[in-house]
Amino acid sequence: MTLRRRIMLLVTVGLIAATAPLGVMGVGMLRAATGRILEERLAVARSTAGHLDDRLTQGLRQLDQLGRMVAPHWARGDLDGVRRTLASTAPALDLFSAVVFIPDRRRALGVSVPTGGPWAELPAAAGEVIRQALAHGRPGISRLVRTTGGAPAVIAAVPIPGPTGLPTGIVGGVILLPSPVLQAFVERLTVGATGHAAIVGEDGTVLASSEPDELFSRGEHPGFASRMIAAHRAGVGLAEGTDPAGRPERHVMAFAPLSAAPWALMVGQDEAETYGPIRRLRVRVVLFGLAVLAAALLFAWLDTGAVASPLRALKEAAEQIAGGDLGRQIAVRRSDEVGALADSFETMRERLLASLEEIRRRARASQSLYEIGKEVLSQQDRDAVLQSIVQRAAVLLTADVAVLCLADEAGATARVAALAGPADAVFAGPHVFPLRGGETATACLDCTVLDARHRATHLAAPLTIGGRAEGALCVGARQARQFSPEEEELLSGLANLAAIAVENARLQERVQSLAVLEERERIAREIHDSVGQVLGYVNTKAQAVKVLLEAGRSAEARVQLAQLEQAARDVYADLREAILGLRTDTGPQRRLIPVLREYVRRYSELSGVQTELITEGDPAHYVFSPTTELHLLRIIQEALTNVRKHAVARRAWVRFAREDGALVVSIRDDGQGFDPARVQPGAWPRFGLQTMRERAEAVSGTFAVRSAGGSGTEVEVRLPLPHGRSGDARPAGG
Repeated sequence: MTLRRRIMLLVTVGLIAATAPLGVMGVGMLRAATGRILEERLAVARSTAGHLDDRLTQGLRQLDQLGRMVAPHWARGDLDGVRRTLASTAPALDLFSAVVFIPDRRRALGVSVPTGGPWAELPAAAGEVIRQALAHGRPGISRLVRTTGGAPAVIAAVPIPGPTGLPTGIVGGVILLPSPVLQAFVERLTVGATGHAAIVGEDGTVLASSEPDELFSRGEHPGFASRMIAAHRAGVGLAEGTDPAGRPERHVMAFAPLSAAPWALMVGQDEAETYGPIRRLRVRVVLFGLAVLAAALLFAWLDTGAVASPLRALKEAAEQIAGGDLGRQIAVRRSDEVGALADSFETMRERLLASLEEIRRRARASQSLYEIGKEVLSQQDRDAVLQSIVQRAAVLLTADVAVLCLADEAGATARVAALAGPADAVFAGPHVFPLRGGETATACLDCTVLDARHRATHLAAPLTIGGRAEGALCVGARQARQFSPEEEELLSGLANLAAIAVENARLQERVQSLAVLEERERIAREIHDSVGQVLGYVNTKAQAVKVLLEAGRSAEARVQLAQLEQAARDVYADLREAILGLRTDTGPQRRLIPVLREYVRRYSELSGVQTELITEGDPAHYVFSPTTELHLLRIIQEALTNVRKHAVARRAWVRFAREDGALVVSIRDDGQGFDPARVQPGAWPRFGLQTMRERAEAVSGTFAVRSAGGSGTEVEVRLPLPHGRSGDARPAGG
């Protein structure tokens, strides 16, 4: 998962965690608001029911007062007084459409005001309330009744107390329906487009309603009304019903029973309209929350994009840096922590690039030093090596000229040995000057050998050999600048290599002189061992022949001459073998095994001894240093010379093998052999054996001779193999 997605996930979880409590609180608040709406509806219903109770109670009290006013007239039998009292008082009873006086328990109508009309006779349904009022002495209100004319009405009956306390009659109030007084209570309770209110009787019949179609019926919600009337307690709830078209509907109904009459007040409204504002508010809250969440997520997405994009650029830059690409600039420009990180990355890149350039420069310098070192070790021409050094010094130190001076044998003066740059950069010759000059003299160690144009910036390093300055390496430039300590160290290294090249050339000359001297000594030994002895022998034989001829002993003289002839042939063979040995040599282009193979072939032809070269394994593995190969070649030549001269052998073998991490070179013949312990000092082959032993020890080897009379002779040389060449790995130079 990418960083941006992780941040978005964390932001989403955080927003959900932050908004969830708010959502829960909002839902709770909406529920509380809904509850308050229901409570308010119930409170309105209760309040209105209370007012209606007060109005009915007031009307009953007015009837009670009227009954008390009528009672004295009735007791005197003054029916006209009753009628006048009723007539004068009835207009003040606005709740009732008519007032009736019932004088006895028979419920016969005595007087009614106004006279006539639909209430001229009491309906039979009103008898129940009259009976209860007379029986219990308490006011009562009837159910919905129909007058003789069919008009719907309710009758309120108030007992008239007699002298004995028992009711002597009834004063009744007729409320014709629909009653303006009752309608006024319900019509002011309508709220919204679907709000409605109704006054229902104890059987659920609608006595007054804001919806005329419901009058005198069981209404839209008879089940709800029946349950609430039966419970006779105030409450609020959902009522299932149908609209006039027969479609199902749900209303929120508040129910409040009356205490003055067996009625109840019902206030209702369509559920959708009742809860509409709350639901719309809830939807708006949800939409607002979703909008806030979406806006927060969008802002987080954009902001994380603004962060992730430079971070991605930094990641790519880090990968490029890890891959070695330091040339591309990190182009992230921000003023926050990401920008600071990008600036740090850019600083790191620049420093790494500078370090890499420095490493590369040092690598070039090291490579140059290595190549010069190889040139020195390869024993190339000294002047060519010195010229290469000054050229590399000029390139590596960005100099216009580089000059190398060498002191003479006395060390007093110096001369220019190599120059890189224009020829006029140094003073005109002859270039013989002291290494260290005075204030006016030109010198190399202080670069005064350069002319003023090339000395704006200069640097010199001495060529030191054995603690003594043998010369100096100087570089100069036209533009003034400061040489760094690394450049000073590099020039010093080049000067040291130049000193090594100079010293190596001297040592090479000495080695060559020693090699010439050693080869002269070897030739002297060869001449002493072969030609010198034979010439002495020839001199002796010649004198003997002279004596024999003077004595006339010609036969004996011929024998001596035959021996002289054989001695001449032996000398000729020795000279040919000596010439073959002198012509046989090793070198970088002539390795040991190919040279030996050719030498053994020529040796077999010259000596008549059938000689075989045996190399166990790959012959290319038998490649050694030039010194080791030269000593091995001379040992083999010396051993084969002894075979030809003294072994009286028909065959000989030269074998190369590896045994126990060592090189074994053996020269074996099938000749007559000898006893090495009985060889006299200075006699053959003592002198040759000593020479071979010295050569073997010169290359850290061992030398051994195994021989016995009649069983041939074996000369063996063992050399330790260099580390890593005891196996089949290809050796250096092979």
